[in-house]
Amino acid sequence: MPARSASSSRAVLLVLAASAALSLWCAWRVPLLDPDEGRNAEVAREMAADGDFVIPHLAGLPYLDKPPGLFAAGALAIRVFGANRVAARLPSILASLIVLLLLARTARRLAAMPGAEAPSPVETMLLTASAPLFASLAAYVIFDMPLTACVTAVWTGVALESDSGRSTSRRAAMYATVAVGVLLKGPVMLAWAVGGSAGAALLMRSRAPLRWLAWPPGWLIVLAVAGGWFALALRRHPEYARYAFLEESLERMTSGAFKRDQPWWFVPAVLAGGALPWSLATPWRMPRSGATRVAAGFVLFAAIFFTLSRSKLVTYLLPALPALAWWSAECWRARAGRLPRPLLAGLLFAPLLLTAGSPWLVRYARQESGEPMAEAIARTGAGTVLYDNCYSPGSDFRLGRVSEVVSEGGHVLTSNYVVRYRDSLEARGQWRFHSSLEAAPATDVVVLPARARDAGQQRWGEPLFENRRFAAFRRDGAR
Repeated sequence: MPARSASSSRAVLLVLAASAALSLWCAWRVPLLDPDEGRNAEVAREMAADGDFVIPHLAGLPYLDKPPGLFAAGALAIRVFGANRVAARLPSILASLIVLLLLARTARRLAAMPGAEAPSPVETMLLTASAPLFASLAAYVIFDMPLTACVTAVWTGVALESDSGRSTSRRAAMYATVAVGVLLKGPVMLAWAVGGSAGAALLMRSRAPLRWLAWPPGWLIVLAVAGGWFALALRRHPEYARYAFLEESLERMTSGAFKRDQPWWFVPAVLAGGALPWSLATPWRMPRSGATRVAAGFVLFAAIFFTLSRSKLVTYLLPALPALAWWSAECWRARAGRLPRPLLAGLLFAPLLLTAGSPWLVRYARQESGEPMAEAIARTGAGTVLYDNCYSPGSDFRLGRVSEVVSEGGHVLTSNYVVRYRDSLEARGQWRFHSSLEAAPATDVVVLPARARDAGQQRWGEPLFENRRFAAFRRDGAR
């Protein structure tokens, strides 16, 4: 028995090491993509520079489209390792490893309980880590991987409580995780916690998965942590309550204002495609054990919630993948006792795709990244940059500075908050964009949208950099 345990521990460490190596390699090799990665990385860099861990900023303007959790984690990584793409992606990498550790820990604890059933920890980790959606987002500056770690902590906690009974320390950890999830992505974390638990109760035909939600000390933890930050944000931006709950959350779910509606088959297609090849190869059956019914309940919640929501993105379904992998591992255990060798070979699909396809991926990323323009600007020795009705957050991140921006309404930031509350920001003296090029201070470089290239060439000569999105010019015409 000790030999088997040691072998399992080595296998767990091997899966963790392989996953970390792949993520770090991708993080080092692939440029940050605009707008999402460049924007999130630049917000984290500005937070690291200005030390304001309450209100995130982008291009010097308050960026309250999301809470500060991911940006704060990125800011800490940047302060330690510098403003580079690996540091910006480090929170997602660590969150992906936490997910795998939670799955392994939960499987081992359940296996040690008399009468409890659990799939193999190594197989559950392999299925999760090999899912293309999980493997690709493990090295991406986005909120959904840290949120996945929080959701996984909650449903594994519910699974353990359903089998072993109440634990005060476990409940406190679950509620602390809910608070962190709210600071990462707002009220959707509450939806995952409550809705997933309700889905588990439905499949288990028991109220047991819901009991942890009726623990008052836990909600005090959430109120103190997430509510405390919210109160600080409201003191500085009183309109944020309306924006966060009505416009950003309710309006996103119930209206097509964000233009992210998708057909009815979107959710099953993402879950199937994001978990290839095992999503199609698994001999699916109704979950047998209590823990797997909890996992399936969270998958059920995701399927219903995001089908009904009017705002759908592929990344929104990432938190359901570890639970789906747990369910798949149980199905294989009931069918064959272990994952078959052909499937184990198939699990190399995503890692091989990321490594073998890396030259194409890097070329594509450079076309969508702000890094090449920043490198071209840096080579000229230019000190200041102005964006005229355009913006590349990835370039500012690479240059390590906040540039000047000409934009009447702030649309170039892709920030709904900035656009909708421009007047409020201006009234508080926090609006720093310029109404025209003539009203802006003189800078070494002017960046125009690609469509304005000819006008820029007539005024300043040949561009020092151009691609399908931007054209950058030295104001003195030098290159």
